[in-house]
Amino acid sequence: MVWGWRGTLADDVQHQVGAVNAALTSLGAEPVELDTVRRHFATSAPALCAAILRRALTDRERVNASVAFETYQSRRPPAQLMTGAEELLARLIRSGCSHSVLSLSAHNGLTQHISDLGVASLFLRVDGRMGPSARSKKHPLAKHVAMLRETIGDRPIVVIGDALDDVRAAFANRVHAVPYAGGLTHADILRQSGLPVAETLAEAAALAIEHAHSMNQTM
Repeated sequence: MVWGWRGTLADDVQHQVGAVNAALTSLGAEPVELDTVRRHFATSAPALCAAILRRALTDRERVNASVAFETYQSRRPPAQLMTGAEELLARLIRSGCSHSVLSLSAHNGLTQHISDLGVASLFLRVDGRMGPSARSKKHPLAKHVAMLRETIGDRPIVVIGDALDDVRAAFANRVHAVPYAGGLTHADILRQSGLPVAETLAEAAALAIEHAHSMNQTM
């Protein structure tokens, strides 16, 4: 199971809303509620602000939004795991599953966060963003899957995340996806993927296991 981090395993939805509102404030816009963020969610702060404001941002505005978003995030205490996530991951490992994390968050900060939470041993790999901000996991997922294959061989891989981009990246790399509605994308939007949408992490894991079993039966 390839898990997303922000809004999926990390319980930082409110942190993210605060960061989005800091970005909007830097543009002279009014703050918004969680539902608005979920209905306009994008994988970068400037893109999300542009969607909420329903207009393109200037180059300077994109920089301002990014700086305000990242500054807010850096001043917040690290998010904890979603309630029950650690126990769920450990139970799944005992049943024969394995886990990794792929995120568009900066790699060093991501690995430090996971280490500080004391859960690094639960993951075969943790990969974050190594360069400039990216809008899609398509190419990072390709590299992530290639590295996983060296360890797990041809076992089924399922991506679990809270954004449509997770689904699109999975499709592009010929792996299955489970959209998770507990994060920053509204469930109605996730349903546009045509896939069953999980309301909880446990439900997401169950859907992933169901797919893996069906794949094993066809081999």
